[in-house]
Amino acid sequence: MPRVAKTILPKIKKSLRTRGLSATLWRCALGPYTFLRQYLNSRKQYITYSDRNEFDLQHGVETTKRVHLSDLEIDSPNWIYADGYWPTPPHVFEDALSGLTTKFENLVFIDFGSGKGRVLLMASELPFRKIIGVEFASELHAIAEENIRRYKSSTQKCSDVTSVCADFTQFPIPSDPLFVFLYNPSSLEITSALARNIAKSLADHPREMWVLYVTPFYHVFEPGGPLPLRKVKSNSKYALYTNVTE
Repeated sequence: MPRVAKTILPKIKKSLRTRGLSATLWRCALGPYTFLRQYLNSRKQYITYSDRNEFDLQHGVETTKRVHLSDLEIDSPNWIYADGYWPTPPHVFEDALSGLTTKFENLVFIDFGSGKGRVLLMASELPFRKIIGVEFASELHAIAEENIRRYKSSTQKCSDVTSVCADFTQFPIPSDPLFVFLYNPSSLEITSALARNIAKSLADHPREMWVLYVTPFYHVFEPGGPLPLRKVKSNSKYALYTNVTE
């Protein structure tokens, strides 16, 4: 069930700031009906896909079942800007990385908003130096840790895979050459904050950088933004950026 303190009260506070008292009182009167309708409608998208898919069955994990944001316990105040858990389709990840000639063994892979760890496991099929997931929902982080432990693959090339339970806006960006992944995990404000953190780290420690942004709703990684990157691949599903010159 939706949690009142985490879903309704912040909206009331925002309405008071932007609409005033009388308009907020009117919206509160309609609130229970409106909120329940929105919640039930949004839940349908998550409940529809609840069975384990081929990836899970093949590797002995559970990464398919979607989870609504209000059904998660999140300590960070940034929870209100996040989205629920929605797994990355394997074909999108594989298509984005196909044809790249970079040496993956030189790169640390980081998934910001890593959920149950599906992308971490897919990335482990490539010879990255290290793979890190950053997830601030403790329930999803716990599932990711279990999935990492249970993952079965005879072709896995990186066994150094970890999940960290943290707000990724507070996560220290490693100074290693990086391959950054995000599946539109949050709002423009939080995604922009992450982009600025990466940009500062890159300015302090110039190095190879890749960013794979799936469902790129915002343009924070586009050329001219905070990061000195160029777009090398893109379609309606993802955009891939790098500072590596041809």
